[in-house]
Amino acid sequence: MAIEPIGWRCRFANDISREKADFYGHWFGLDDLAIKDIRDVRVEEIPAGIELFTASFPCIDLSLAGNRSGINGRHSGAVWPFLDLLAAYSKRAGSPPKAVLLENVIGLIASNGGQDLAAVIAALNQISYRCDVVVVDAKSFLPQSRPRVFVIGLQDADPTMSRHPAGEESRLRPASLIKFFQENRGLTLGESAVPQPPRRPLVGLESVVDWSSHARSDVWWPSEKVDKLVSEMNPIHRERLKSLARAQSPRFATMYRRVRRGRSVGEVRADGIAGCLRTPVGGSSVQFLVEVDGERTRIRPMTAIEYGRLQGVTREIPGGLRERQGMHAFGDAVCVPAVGWLVRHAFGHLTGTGKSQKEPVRPLRDRLFEGRKRRSGVGAEVTILAD
Repeated sequence: MAIEPIGWRCRFANDISREKADFYGHWFGLDDLAIKDIRDVRVEEIPAGIELFTASFPCIDLSLAGNRSGINGRHSGAVWPFLDLLAAYSKRAGSPPKAVLLENVIGLIASNGGQDLAAVIAALNQISYRCDVVVVDAKSFLPQSRPRVFVIGLQDADPTMSRHPAGEESRLRPASLIKFFQENRGLTLGESAVPQPPRRPLVGLESVVDWSSHARSDVWWPSEKVDKLVSEMNPIHRERLKSLARAQSPRFATMYRRVRRGRSVGEVRADGIAGCLRTPVGGSSVQFLVEVDGERTRIRPMTAIEYGRLQGVTREIPGGLRERQGMHAFGDAVCVPAVGWLVRHAFGHLTGTGKSQKEPVRPLRDRLFEGRKRRSGVGAEVTILAD
């Protein structure tokens, strides 16, 4: 969804989850999807002429919520058979594909003191890639806080990649990455032609609301349950609700339930941005929508449609699939416009779709906000207008 509109075509895909394959098949068909463990994928299965290898490998062993086993853990270690396939493919073709893109949580930067990220880049260096590392947050495009690390690899001779990192701290390359670059000068590193991402999303939370579900009375918590949760909130979070109540019209916020001091409490975001989506595993992993209208506060779980919209998915959700199945798929996904923006700038010269850093954003924002009056399908242009 992110990169086919800007000149790319998927030739081969792989995932181990048959539930996610249902989504993939609905949108793209199953002809190019191998549904199995990547360790069982053979290089002979991958078609000739591939120019971009990309992977979003499991974060369980790298994230704060995981077990911190690192890049050699049972789950996150799936990156190694991916890199083995890339090396074998490059050898068979006589040269590596023009580009590679890896994605994971920001915990990858500090995992094992930076050694895990360094090991991945060293493996790419051995396949003749010069690498850049950047952090892109979904909240630059959509109302979801989802910072992610992207490793960008281009053939060493590619002229769009500088020979060395500039070492200047920015939103794209925060202090943790600058420190990593300085401590790993032996790696083959550079800077790609990626500008600073937008500072704020083009649309607000109201743009992702699933209005058909929103109108149903059975999806909302009973008022007594809401009152109990609010009364047990930390004063900071109760004040956030009061601030919303002082607005002249209904306001939305998002909430997670966290276990604090042995009990479950509600924590509300105050910035109009959804928290990072997760798969609905465990009591604290489901995100809630909070609507405050004067003295009335309502709370309900977010729907799979809302999860999808927070990831930039504007296509129809497959019918007949379970709600939690959709939440699981989208909780594991990458943000469509964020990836489209990154690929356009990092690899646009390969397809003739690169964009100027000075391209005006304001007209696009105006067009998106004009659509808010419809109260449905508001974000329909987000994927197309990724820049």
